Amino acid sequence: MIVSTCGTSAGTIHLAAAGEVDLGTVDDLTMALARAISTEGAVAIVIDFSEVTFCDSSGLHALDRAYHEAHVRGLVFRLTNPQHNVRRLLEVTGLAEQLTGS
Repeated sequence: MIVSTCGTSAGTIHLAAAGEVDLGTVDDLTMALARAISTEGAVAIVIDFSEVTFCDSSGLHALDRAYHEAHVRGLVFRLTNPQHNVRRLLEVTGLAEQLTGS
């Protein structure tokens, strides 16, 4: 799994993830999200999941934790472009609306 910062604009930090998010790779996602959330001047975190082919419960937990940490800090947190299988997992677990806004 690869997580990269795609850029920042007006306080929004854009991240992109690619590959599989599972117990073996979730630490990369967790660390990238923590860095983004703690960035001075950040107002929003947007993470593109269009290249994520698989996400297990450890990935969902990391996203949920990051969402709550961002909320505590007053930041907007949005997951965008999840592939069908990831979106379905978000829907089944009740996290779709919270993380994607839809």
